[in-house]
Amino acid sequence: MATHQALVLHSRDKQLALETVPRPVAKAGEAVVQILAADIVPYMAEVLNGSRPYPLCLPMTPGNTAIGRVFEVGPDAVRLTVGQLVFCDIKIRGRDDPSVTILYGIHGGGYPAAQKLMEGEWRNATYAEYTRFPLENLYPLNENLLFGQMGYTISDLCLFPALLVPFGGLSEVDVKSGEVVIVAPATGRYGGAAVAVALSMGATVIAAGRNSVALENLEAIHAATGRLRTVVLTEDPARNTEMFKAAVGRPTGADVYLDFSPPAMQSGSLLCAGIGALRSFGRCIIMGGNSGKIEVPYLDIMFKSIRLQGRFMYSRHHILQLIQMVESGLVLLGAKGGVHCKQEFGLESIDDAFEAAGRLTGWGAHVVLRPCSR
Repeated sequence: MATHQALVLHSRDKQLALETVPRPVAKAGEAVVQILAADIVPYMAEVLNGSRPYPLCLPMTPGNTAIGRVFEVGPDAVRLTVGQLVFCDIKIRGRDDPSVTILYGIHGGGYPAAQKLMEGEWRNATYAEYTRFPLENLYPLNENLLFGQMGYTISDLCLFPALLVPFGGLSEVDVKSGEVVIVAPATGRYGGAAVAVALSMGATVIAAGRNSVALENLEAIHAATGRLRTVVLTEDPARNTEMFKAAVGRPTGADVYLDFSPPAMQSGSLLCAGIGALRSFGRCIIMGGNSGKIEVPYLDIMFKSIRLQGRFMYSRHHILQLIQMVESGLVLLGAKGGVHCKQEFGLESIDDAFEAAGRLTGWGAHVVLRPCSR
């Protein structure tokens, strides 16, 4: 059997090992993909060393969402063909129960039904030269258009997952052109991506955060739209609400508040501030990493008939829609979208890649792993 190079995690107290292992083979319902570039989230090192105790099955090859080329398809494939450029989605669903999901290579779900997916077929992900995917997780991309006419690179296409997460939430609450969307915090990777996506959907965006330099960077990136305003957050929730309202610029309030509260933020003060700035029948979508309990302004939500909803990432139709938006030029990638700092690493430099990803956390910088350059 042919072999390939893969990064393998044997224990959370040990470094990833670059090993030569058997190349996977496609069975029915599957395809083997040559991984051209894989995304690296800023906290990936924390997941692998246990600082973020995501459930994993060891040994395993970790990974994230990737761009690849179809190398082999199973006997029942009807659309995918060898050589196609594809977007590889890591949200793997149980085929007999799609509500059961894992994130291939990074999160095993933490409950028995989901853990079964990672323990068995879906243990070794994209930090390798080749890996297997369910056929339904691979999305063909218009290579001639994206590379030839639009001038994007493989690494540019790896921005898809950063954009997809907030797009799933913004689509869930049906953001419309002309509406006002508050994003907070907007200075991280997903918050910054949310700003870009909401603007591409035609919204006016209030971007909030504590890092004034990062907010100024967002203003520079999106200056041409004329629809971005920024708010520097304080420790006072009431003051934050008033600044949100002032930035909205109309007495009724904002239409949507997208909350990306990080794990370090254990209170619900930011959420309360955002909800307080919403209009009657406004919508609030929760997509952050706060692992504690939250408090919400009960009467505000009740009297103003506010919709409060959580959203975990995205669904299949969101992927298809975002690909259309990118290929039509509505959503911009790479330098066109303000991402000017791009760093690429090979499998042998994974530690350097993790260090760079952990350091370059805001919108405007991007770190990818390049297992195969072909």
